[in-house]
Amino acid sequence: MSAAYQKLKERFHTLSALSGADSILYMDSMTVMKPGSEGDRAEQSMAIATAHHKLLTDPAVGDWLAAADADKQNLSAQDRVNLSLMRREWVIATALPEDMVREKARLSLEGNNLHTQYRDAGNWAVMKPIYERAFALSREVGDILKDRLGFATAYEALLDQFSPGLKLATVEREFAALEKALPPMIAEAIDLQGKRPAALPIGDVRLTLQKRLNHNLMMALGFDSSRGLAYNGDMHPLSDGTPDDSRLTTRYKKSDMTEALYTTAHETGHSLYEQGTPRAWRYQPAGHTMGMDIHESQSMVMEQQACKTPEYLSYLSAETSRLFGRPADPALSADNLARTLFHVEPSFIRIYADELTYPGHIILRFNLERDMIAGRINIDDLPDAWNDGMKKTFGIVPPDPSKGHMQDVHWPTLSIGYFPAYTLGAMGAAQFFAAAVKAQPEIRGEIAGGQFKTLRSWLEKNVHGHGSLLTQDQLFTAATGEPLNARHYMDHLSRRYLGHDFKP
Repeated sequence: MSAAYQKLKERFHTLSALSGADSILYMDSMTVMKPGSEGDRAEQSMAIATAHHKLLTDPAVGDWLAAADADKQNLSAQDRVNLSLMRREWVIATALPEDMVREKARLSLEGNNLHTQYRDAGNWAVMKPIYERAFALSREVGDILKDRLGFATAYEALLDQFSPGLKLATVEREFAALEKALPPMIAEAIDLQGKRPAALPIGDVRLTLQKRLNHNLMMALGFDSSRGLAYNGDMHPLSDGTPDDSRLTTRYKKSDMTEALYTTAHETGHSLYEQGTPRAWRYQPAGHTMGMDIHESQSMVMEQQACKTPEYLSYLSAETSRLFGRPADPALSADNLARTLFHVEPSFIRIYADELTYPGHIILRFNLERDMIAGRINIDDLPDAWNDGMKKTFGIVPPDPSKGHMQDVHWPTLSIGYFPAYTLGAMGAAQFFAAAVKAQPEIRGEIAGGQFKTLRSWLEKNVHGHGSLLTQDQLFTAATGEPLNARHYMDHLSRRYLGHDFKP
């Protein structure tokens, strides 16, 4: 190992530790920090961000990268991957002018504050200039990174910031298949739903009982509580921290025990991914998780796949009947739980959408943000383009911007390119789960007993343990035998909501 590469490993170890500290401070601010501490925390976070940027853009790092590249034939294959990931981080950090970096941070903060203030009122007149500047600045960033990193388009470069290695062609191809398939599937599901009895209300469940149920699920999924912590309270659901200090939150509603339960499954899936990354590469780029599309797949493989199988619903029925002291309650039967969870109804708000209609919300946002960055539509076109997309996919039109193009915080905070990760994660979850069950058929039997050890072991071996040592295509091909695609996802949705495999 060359001296230059060793210096790089030491520098990136420090950078990783700084990022981890910032993640812990962020989770602290979202859970237990008092409002009066916000100014102090902002100073701390900015200090960490400044130190991180200075250490990464230090001219010595460029010299070390050049020297290590010249000697990379003497590195192992995994060290060469790590070196390539180091260079990518350095290129991104040094590509953008300092004034652009500051403007991004300023506009993101302003966009978040104004969105919080004006979203519910749907005040587009106030927010339109923020959206316009956010898209313009994102386009500038994308153009710079496109040239520095070798992408075909500015939007593909923005996608890569959230899901490294993701190709625009993959998103366009698989989303086009979904966009064609979803409307008739939704219509058929609603027709079938209308022929069945409506779900019985489960009713209120004491939060102490819900928390016990959720804790049991988190432990069964495999969360290592010696290296992490779950907060209880009225908090926005989150998972963050570090592999050895994972923090997660769950939001509880007395009137809906399923929301907290499946939020717990989702956030625990995120934490399991972090906790399972390769220890040998801890604090190095190769040891980090791969990106938000893979991260979402690991949360959804637990939430939407494993914990909504018929096997788990049968277990959940027995467990809730026992824990809640409601034996033989028809509202807690597996059939009624399924009718509650799998109700399909087109709606305006993405975060409350059911599993079958949800991808339509993401595809709409993807089409619009891609076309905005490409200049095919402009800010004046956005409201009507949104409404037209909702009418085409769901047959409904939002009554005002708060239920339409202003509902999400992503665009005014420059998170343009993030949205596809949600549905790509659901696609990946279906593909990983199908491969896991095919390789280990006993998984379903274990889930029927409320256990997930074999599934977790498969995920650790085939996904978590690789960190970022593989590309996305390599990861999916090695784990499932094929690159990421929508076929398994469409089969999953069709079986769950229509009772049969997908029929093109």
